[in-house]
Amino acid sequence: MRQYEIAGHIVQISGEGLDSLPGFDFFTGSNKRNSHPIHSCHPALDAGSPEKVVLTIKGLPVEPAIFCELPPVFTSEYEETSYELFAKEAAWLIRMKKQDGANLLAEVSRMNSSFQSTVYTTGSFSNNSLRYLCWLIFGIAALSRQTVSIHSSVVVHQGKSIFFLGESGTGKSTHTRLWLNHIQESELLNDDSPFIRIEEDGSIRAYGSPWSGKTPCYKNISTPVAAFVRLSQAPVNRIRRLTGVEAIAALLPSCPFAFAYENQLSEQVYSIISLILQQLPVYHLECLPDANAAQLVYSTLFNS
Repeated sequence: MRQYEIAGHIVQISGEGLDSLPGFDFFTGSNKRNSHPIHSCHPALDAGSPEKVVLTIKGLPVEPAIFCELPPVFTSEYEETSYELFAKEAAWLIRMKKQDGANLLAEVSRMNSSFQSTVYTTGSFSNNSLRYLCWLIFGIAALSRQTVSIHSSVVVHQGKSIFFLGESGTGKSTHTRLWLNHIQESELLNDDSPFIRIEEDGSIRAYGSPWSGKTPCYKNISTPVAAFVRLSQAPVNRIRRLTGVEAIAALLPSCPFAFAYENQLSEQVYSIISLILQQLPVYHLECLPDANAAQLVYSTLFNS
């Protein structure tokens, strides 16, 4: 069994096909980075004591129970693979199915304060499919610890993270590259699925993760959060702060989409988002893909 620390939580993974997932090696105890205010993720968790383990994932050659009597709460299809989420009390089933009949199943169950998941595969699935499945599994478990994935590209500047939000193709990665090229002492934290966590003291921190889209940026570090900036393409560069319903509407779509269709998961997401918005600003940036757009956000956040 291999042990990882993701968003400050201990995850234990074992079983065929799950021992060499891309990006995960950066989240072992030996791959933390220590500095301030960017710091490693809760060194006290290294021992992996039972009360600190949020999730255990096992790949076993035994098919888990399938909720055959229930309709899925969420379905989608991408690149000839269908995705379904089923829910029943404190348990969930995730099913990925290819057109050739291959199935990838995961049963996720809550056991007191932690979660257990069994993964079963028939047919051939890539490491990226297994990694995506683990993202969904971890996402379910992490919600119970006030932690949620935010689909975004994130840069760190002056020890704080700025989350750039938007639909695919709106320029999140382009904008973070503008920061790296034109704003000194900036670095990329994650380019797809960083996590936000509300700590025990009520503070909010951003965490790198093993899921970084097409950009291999796997950093087991965390920082305070400066702001969220939702992007939209425009012929001018213009920024304004959002409040109330507008702020919720800017941030909520960047949370895991499937979770919005299941009552237990959606309520947890809404609770976390509500707490985040009590502390942190959300902006809307209409912009061109140029250095002036990055300078405008920088001036708004750090020179105002």
